[in-house]
Amino acid sequence: MATITKSDELRLFNRSRILTCLRSNGRQSRTQLGELTGLSGATVTQVTADLIDDGVIRQVAPGANPASATVAGARRGRPQVILELNAQAATTAVVTFLLNHVDVTLYDYAGRELHRVDRPVVTASLTADTLQSCLFGAVDCALGASAHYRSTLKHIALVCQGTVTSDSGGLLWSPITGVRDFDLRGVLQARYGIWVTVSNDCNMIARALYQQQNEQPLPRQPTSGISRTSNNFATILLSYGIGLGFFHQGSILTGSQSSGTEFGHMLFQADGALCRCGRRGCIEAYASDYAIWRRSKQLPSDSTPADIIPDGEFSQLMDAAQQQPGPERDAFAEAGAAIGQGLTNLFAIFDPFPTVLVGTTANAFHLMEESLAKNLRHYGTGDSSSYISVYNSGSEGSLIRIGAALQALAYIDQEVFGFGERSHHRAKAISS
Repeated sequence: MATITKSDELRLFNRSRILTCLRSNGRQSRTQLGELTGLSGATVTQVTADLIDDGVIRQVAPGANPASATVAGARRGRPQVILELNAQAATTAVVTFLLNHVDVTLYDYAGRELHRVDRPVVTASLTADTLQSCLFGAVDCALGASAHYRSTLKHIALVCQGTVTSDSGGLLWSPITGVRDFDLRGVLQARYGIWVTVSNDCNMIARALYQQQNEQPLPRQPTSGISRTSNNFATILLSYGIGLGFFHQGSILTGSQSSGTEFGHMLFQADGALCRCGRRGCIEAYASDYAIWRRSKQLPSDSTPADIIPDGEFSQLMDAAQQQPGPERDAFAEAGAAIGQGLTNLFAIFDPFPTVLVGTTANAFHLMEESLAKNLRHYGTGDSSSYISVYNSGSEGSLIRIGAALQALAYIDQEVFGFGERSHHRAKAISS
């Protein structure tokens, strides 16, 4: 096996820096790449030449990028050559395994959506074998739309509802299926021969919104005197279940053995309402759509959680809660109190941080806001409600796909085209 020298390591590291810079900043001239990365002009010239020869980046006319053309026009001499990622260099497959459907979305190397396959499936009835077959069928169907997709496939990013292993390899537990401890990476990698990552859905929502926040900060400003930082940022999914995706000091926070951050299964009330996980008193047992529906219908708190609450029926609950006092309004108020207490516990550990609520139940935030804010004040952090905002620009499904695509493309930048030699040798070691 060939060894990798220090000069090879430096070359691969510089490739990664250039690709990350183009990913983050878009089209750039070589001069701009040097300024942004701190690399010398000679290094930028050599690295970009190699990347062009490998088909990873390409040259475009200066006039194709108005911003770069303006910069180039401010300089004397010939217009500078503009470089961009070559969209044809790679394809990534984002597979989402969510309640009652499997979705496969293909993206090119520039991050543009190429093709999408969405297949309905009764997730509660899946076994390990039928789940595997379902995933294979959906991925094969998407890749079969073009020979180019299969030949350029470099990475598969699988996203699940539930808890995944900390090494992003397998599904430990999910509220939507009885399948447990399933090596999803292993079965997909064996079939497609490329690296696979398995991620929690809420973490991918957080990744998508974290980038959006850094590009355009959230409009609401804190009034509690604690300065807002972009390094700590969270999203809470309020829907079929309750999930948390949390960036701590700029990185996704996970547990030592799993994806962790099970916000929905933090305790709200000892020996309280029955949760889908089988325990009692979880935040989810009060704040999820099935919990709000159960309380609105005045069913016993130990009633088995309903499988699916249709969107139309949940909208009716919201309308009833807005029109007059009653069990519907009480249910939303209790949901707000549960979320508020959970956030208070997090804020007590990490200090208040920007938190975005996403999902079906988040659309009813106005019905929960008063009780949520009351709990935040009551539990000792002052009024931290100004850190809370609601994402209402689309469904959580699109955010999950965007976050997973961002993560997958960053992997290709670093490990396939950047540290390609290292990944090649690692793959050989794994296969042997």
